[in-house]
Amino acid sequence: MRIVTSLARKEAAARPERASKSAKSKVRATKVVGTISPATVLVVDDDPSVLRSLKRLLSASGFHVTTFGGPSELLASETPRTNACMVVDIDMPEMNGIEMCEMLKGSGRGLPAILITGRTDAKTRTLAAQSDAVAVLFKPFEEEPLLDAIARAIALCS
Repeated sequence: MRIVTSLARKEAAARPERASKSAKSKVRATKVVGTISPATVLVVDDDPSVLRSLKRLLSASGFHVTTFGGPSELLASETPRTNACMVVDIDMPEMNGIEMCEMLKGSGRGLPAILITGRTDAKTRTLAAQSDAVAVLFKPFEEEPLLDAIARAIALCS
C-alpha cells in the first residue's frame, strides 16, 4: 500500500494545481452543538502494519480513526451511529470481515463498510461480490480509491 507522507501531502497542498481532488475534499464533518467533528473510520485488520499505515493515512486526511486487531475487539466496543464507516479486512483468523459486518448489522450497529483483502481467489471474490460493501479493494491499493470509498461510505451514514 502506498502511503503519502505528511511532507508530500503538504507539498501537494502548496501546489493546488497538482493536489488531487480527493486529498482536498475527503474530510467529512458534522456540526455538533456549534463544533465540527471529524468523520470516524473504524479499521479492522489482523495485520498490525496495515493498522498503523491506515491510521497514519486516515488521520493525516482529517478523519478520527479507531483501530481494532480483530472482529472480537470491534464487536465488544461501542460504535458510532452516524458520520462513520468501517474499513475491514476480509480474511482474518477469528471470522471473516463479511461475517463481522453481518453480525454488526444484525445487532443494529451496522455501518457502511469498505472491504480490503490481499486474496484474489475465486472464493474471496465471490464473498466480496455478495456483500453489501461500498467498495472492495485488493491489497496493495492506492490511497485515492480508499479515500473516495470512505467519502461515499460516510455520505451514506451522515
